[in-house]
Amino acid sequence: MKSREWTQTEIARELGVSQVWVSQVSREQRDTGITKASRLLARVGWELRITPIGEEDDPVKRRSFIAAAASVTFLPSAKAGPYQDPEYLRALATQLRATQYEIGGVPLVAAASRHLNKIGQAVNARDRDLQVAAAGLARAASHVLHDARLFGKAENAGNLALVLAQRADHVDDTANALELMSQVSSYRGDYHRAAMYAQRGLTLSGLTDELKARLSVRLGVSLAKTSAHGVERRSRHMLDVAHEFDGTSPGTAAMIVGSSGIALSRFGRHEEAGDHLDEAVRLFDGIPFLRGMWLAENAKAAVRAADPGKAADQMHALARVSPLITSSRFDQKVSDIIAASSRWASVPEMRDAREQLRAIQPSAKA
Repeated sequence: MKSREWTQTEIARELGVSQVWVSQVSREQRDTGITKASRLLARVGWELRITPIGEEDDPVKRRSFIAAAASVTFLPSAKAGPYQDPEYLRALATQLRATQYEIGGVPLVAAASRHLNKIGQAVNARDRDLQVAAAGLARAASHVLHDARLFGKAENAGNLALVLAQRADHVDDTANALELMSQVSSYRGDYHRAAMYAQRGLTLSGLTDELKARLSVRLGVSLAKTSAHGVERRSRHMLDVAHEFDGTSPGTAAMIVGSSGIALSRFGRHEEAGDHLDEAVRLFDGIPFLRGMWLAENAKAAVRAADPGKAADQMHALARVSPLITSSRFDQKVSDIIAASSRWASVPEMRDAREQLRAIQPSAKA
């Protein structure tokens, strides 16, 4: 307020909060919390930077983090505007991804949309680093939007990420954007288009093994979901290719395992699919959103396998994790499971599981 010569009313308007809230914070009657403080400061061109004590003057040892910490220093961006600062854009993307993986994307839609409106100008920028950072932020925003089932907006954000990566001539980011577009298309039910994007990514030269693995599994699952005649052999081949890459990150390894389970379930390989999906759930233990999504896939696979006992177990677990998640995709999966399990509604354990899931559906929560 002092540096901008703003009144409490003016800064409240810029931050999207009430004047009363600003007054309470100013008089130390309310603590914003570090996450909210970081988000609000970003709206007015400031960043939250954390530096380890004793390393402030050592350029080699210095480490800056934009995250939760015990003590912070507020520093205005040194750039003409925060959205022209690649480091700032990378920090925003990291924040979006971390928060979505923790609780789901619905609460982040407004923030993701706001960021997208600010980074379009980077398409014509001469700063390649800015374009790469903007592409990463566009991908993070797309993930948020498609988790909220705003598929058209998610696809637009993915296309922006793809254009930015291509303008920067950045192979890895181009591949990341194509993998994202494959994922969005799959959730829209356009499995042929999803397979096309994954195949297009695999034609790029110079890909890392990590990206080859992710694109291969996207292609394998997309093919499985097309339900086309004779597609199982090619789909399973792509899944096997993905499994063969060593040294992939834990997140990619878990995604390969779980996605393979989805594909195998589609082909009626229920026991093998169940083993894969059980492992995916285990690997994402401690991350409510991702654990919930794989629990849902596991429950759907158990229903498809006509295994009401296992389906009920997964549904009980879903009911426990659901209060921690705010995701339209997750809610849709829960609705699909309730509908698909109706044929066993008279089975006692299934009846109890269905009642628990109905109790945590969005309408019941409200």
